[in-house]
Amino acid sequence: MNKAIVIVAVAIVAAAGISAFALMSTESGSEATIIQEPVAEKPEIVEEEIPDLNANSFSAPTTIAQSMMAAQPAPNVTIGDDGKIYVLYQDTVDEKTNIFLKTSTDNAKSFSEPVRVNLIDGNVALDGRVAPTIQLGDNGEVYVAWANSRHEPNMWMGNYRQLIFTSSLDDGKTFEPSITIGADELHSGKYFQHMSIDEQGGIHMAWLDGPTKMNSTGYMEKDKSRDRGVRYTQSLDGGATFDTSKLIDANACPCCNVQTAADGEGNVYVSWRKVFGSGDTQVRDMVVAASTDGGKTFGAPVKIHDDGFQFKGCVHVGAPMAIDSEGTLHVAWYTGATDRQGMYYATSTDNGQSFSEPMPILTGDWVPPQRIFVAVDNDDKVWLTWEDATGLSTNDKAWRYGDTQAMIFTAQVIDGELIRADNPINEGDAKTLTNIDSDSGLVSIVWTETDNSVKIATSEN
Repeated sequence: MNKAIVIVAVAIVAAAGISAFALMSTESGSEATIIQEPVAEKPEIVEEEIPDLNANSFSAPTTIAQSMMAAQPAPNVTIGDDGKIYVLYQDTVDEKTNIFLKTSTDNAKSFSEPVRVNLIDGNVALDGRVAPTIQLGDNGEVYVAWANSRHEPNMWMGNYRQLIFTSSLDDGKTFEPSITIGADELHSGKYFQHMSIDEQGGIHMAWLDGPTKMNSTGYMEKDKSRDRGVRYTQSLDGGATFDTSKLIDANACPCCNVQTAADGEGNVYVSWRKVFGSGDTQVRDMVVAASTDGGKTFGAPVKIHDDGFQFKGCVHVGAPMAIDSEGTLHVAWYTGATDRQGMYYATSTDNGQSFSEPMPILTGDWVPPQRIFVAVDNDDKVWLTWEDATGLSTNDKAWRYGDTQAMIFTAQVIDGELIRADNPINEGDAKTLTNIDSDSGLVSIVWTETDNSVKIATSEN
C-alpha cells in the first residue's frame, strides 16, 4: 500500500521571512580541499551528509488539465507502490462541477484520458480551499471523498454541504455509485474534510460539522441545540459501510481544514484549529487528537505548540500530517501569532502526546495565511512544500487564506536541519492549494496556476 500523504495546503511569506533563513549550499565544488585532507578525515566529508536538492530537482511543470477561467480547481495527488501517479482535479462546465482522475505510468511525462469520478453530474462543490481526497488500496482499489453543495437560503452563503464517498475496484477505470457519509444520522453540514487509509485498509475520515434541522418552511437552518465541531468516522470494509460518526471536539474553528493520518499500528490522528477562550481575546491554535485503538476512542486534543494566536475569525488553513516507518508523526502548520507569524514543522514520538520544538520554515513581520504540506518518502525523508507569495499576495493584511498568487518552494528536513531548494518548482504564479505525495522513489506535487491550469512536477529521489 502506498504511503499516501496529501499535502492540501500552502503558505505565504513576507520578504523578511525569506531573508531570515540561510540556505545550505548544494554545490560540491567547495569540497575539493576537504577531499585532500588525511584519510582519517574523510568520514567528515559533508557531501555525504547533505542532500543535493538541485541534483534531485523536480521536473519542469506538466499541464494535466485546463479548467474554465471562472473555476478554482483544487487538485490532489497520490502514488502507488508501482510508481503509478494518480491525480484528481475539479472542472466546471456550464456551472456544473465534476471530479476527474488522470493517471501516469511514466513519471508524469504523460497522462491517461480523464475518468469522471462522480456519477451524478454536478455533484461536487467547487472550492479551491479543499481538495477532493484520494487514497489507494492494495488490490486496485481507488477511494475518493469530496463535498457536494446544494442551495439552502438560511445557511451561511446559501450553501449546505454533505460528504460524498466513492470507490473504484479496477484501478480507477470505473467508479461505483457514491454514498453520502452520515446519511442516516441527524442533519448537519459537513465541510473542510480529509480522509486517510491505514496499512490494514481501514478508511478514516474527519470533517467540520455544523448541526442543522429542517424548519417549518422546509429549509435547513442551524440547530443550536447540538454541538458543532470536529467529527470522525471510519470504514473497515473498503467503504461499503461507515460507522456512526462521533464528535471529537466541540470548540473548533469553523473554517479551517481538518487533517487526518493513520498507520498500521492502530494509531489514528486528527488535527484542526481549536478555539480557546471567547471574545476578542480568544486563541486559535492547532491541535492533534490521537487514537491508539484504530479510531474507536480519541484522547484529549494536544496543542502542537502554544502559539497564542489571538484572532476572532477563520484563517482557512490546517495542519497536514504524515507518519514515518518508525511511527514518528510529522506535522506542518501556519500561525498568525504576533511574534511568530508563519509556517512551522514539528514531530511527535509519543503518539501525539507531546511535540518537538517548532522548526521555522518561513516567517516574517507579515505572513498571510497560506498552506504548507508534509510528506514522508520510502526512506523516511521528510519533504515540505509551501506557497511563497512575497510581493504577490492579494490578501493584504487579512487573516484569511485568499485566492492569491504565489511561487511554490520545496525542502527536506534532514537530521533536524531544513535543506531548502534554491528555486521554486512552478514557472507561472500558483493560485490555489498544493498537494504532495511520495512513494516508489518519486515525489510529486500538484497545484493550480492563475489561468486555472492544473500542473504537476515530479522528482526521482
